[in-house]
Amino acid sequence: MMVSPHAGPAIWIRVRHRFGPRTGEWLLAGHTVAWGYVLMAAPNLFDQPAWAGFRAIFGDETILGWIMIFLGLLRFGGLVVNGARKDVTPAIRQVSAGIGCLIWVGISYCYASSAVMSTWLAIYPIFAVGEVINIHRAAHDQGETRYGKTG
Repeated sequence: MMVSPHAGPAIWIRVRHRFGPRTGEWLLAGHTVAWGYVLMAAPNLFDQPAWAGFRAIFGDETILGWIMIFLGLLRFGGLVVNGARKDVTPAIRQVSAGIGCLIWVGISYCYASSAVMSTWLAIYPIFAVGEVINIHRAAHDQGETRYGKTG
């Protein structure tokens, strides 16, 4: 009886092997979910001056909180699928990193539009740059998948 290389321990080995180079993607997916959770757990957060830009766009915390949780969990799902498949699907990672970049740029914009200087300036723009790096890495992986390793 032959065991399929696409099931059982082979899946776990692929996920573990691919996790390290994609740690940034996993962390930003977790950060997205956690960010949404904080919005859901902290009532009247948008009433604070630093959150004025968010209030102007989203109205209240609940809408943005659910969006962030949903997108973060969706990204986790994409990373699991990508890590478990024998043939990688870098397009899933490219799209999710692109959406992540838009999220962090949008968060930076909302904070900036509140005109309150805070630590957000040292965090969310850097997350956006990290997502650009994630897009590049996924595109590189896609090139290797299509054309083979170049060196």
